Amino acid sequence: YKMGDTFGKGESNELPVHEVCLTPYWLGQHEVTQGEWNKVVAFNPSVFATSEQHPVDSINQKDIAGFVEKLGNANPGRKFRLPTEAEWEYACRAAGQQEMFGGQAPPGGANTAEYADRHSEGSLPVGSFPPNKLGLYDMSGNLWEWVADVYSADAYEKHPRYNASGPSRLLRGGGWSHDAAFSRCSKRHMHCRPTARFDFVGFRLVLESE
Repeated sequence: YKMGDTFGKGESNELPVHEVCLTPYWLGQHEVTQGEWNKVVAFNPSVFATSEQHPVDSINQKDIAGFVEKLGNANPGRKFRLPTEAEWEYACRAAGQQEMFGGQAPPGGANTAEYADRHSEGSLPVGSFPPNKLGLYDMSGNLWEWVADVYSADAYEKHPRYNASGPSRLLRGGGWSHDAAFSRCSKRHMHCRPTARFDFVGFRLVLESE
């Protein structure tokens, strides 16, 4: 698929648009919830500890690494990890289609990013709004999501064609803390210390295809 700002609405770090090919993978239908987190890890760091259906927030990459290790130990033979930028954007764009946002607004309503424009009051339960065409929820909005890549402003000038990934850490997807323009599928936001925690950041996982 053509990765990057195909609409001409973004920033220089979303260019050049370039072709990327991916090997098969499975991606979580929604952000990891607090209920799922609590089954694996004893401590829930979430600021918005409202319900088990809310996404876990305020986690950093060390926290995620511990979660992934324990999840893998409980599921021998399966490999879980964060998605790469290329995998994340492909999924947000419903298999690399010409889509600016991930998910459709319900009739007369708003998706999570548009909701954030008006409310800015924290996360919502996963699946509160319609999914994208792949059945994935909250790719745009709710919480920003960690991806595996280390940030590089000129990464797109150096990406290999196959299974592209970049060389602080990177967030994707927008969230309740930012307006809807930040939730474009191609938006690359923030280069953060991997130890940083924010109440507007969560994650979803890849299960590698066997």
